[in-house]
Amino acid sequence: MFGANLSFKLLEKYLGLVVDAGFVCVKGSQFILTEHGEEFLRQYKEHKEHYVGARKMLETLDCEREKLDSMCGTSLTSPLSRSMRIL
Repeated sequence: MFGANLSFKLLEKYLGLVVDAGFVCVKGSQFILTEHGEEFLRQYKEHKEHYVGARKMLETLDCEREKLDSMCGTSLTSPLSRSMRIL
């Protein structure tokens, strides 16, 4: 609770949400990650990796477009370059 910088009230709220979603079950005084919770985390991690990769690719493409733009002597904000942009 303290390591996550959560108040007890917020902790109770979030634990209720993950239990209701079936990600965690309660056994006595322990919270156990369910198979559904494990699958969610696996898919979330995969999605995050794809997202980060896509962001890096977009940054690379943006840099390449800026280089091409500078070679043409135009600006990305100029009306001419905006009308010529494909994407």
